[in-house]
Amino acid sequence: MHFALSVLIVPAALSVGSAVSTQQAEPSLTFKTLVVATRILHFPIISQSLYSRHWFPGRWIYIPIFLNSFLWSAGIYLLLYVYNKLIKKKKNGYRKR
Repeated sequence: MHFALSVLIVPAALSVGSAVSTQQAEPSLTFKTLVVATRILHFPIISQSLYSRHWFPGRWIYIPIFLNSFLWSAGIYLLLYVYNKLIKKKKNGYRKR
């Protein structure tokens, strides 16, 4: 899901931005929200430019986007794993030997 959102957010932001830019000088709330969502979805690999764009020309850009999505899923899994360990520790109580 993260991969699909990461790929689709850029065209959505560009279309909203081009539609808004001809009508008003100040960006709309929708456009600002899409820009923030793009920055969050593309963090850390894409937004921090941790790779050279010349390494992934054309459609090869999907490789760093996939790696970025993998990092997000691994990070969320790790957070849930640690959270579940802490909850089990609290339920079992702290035992001193």
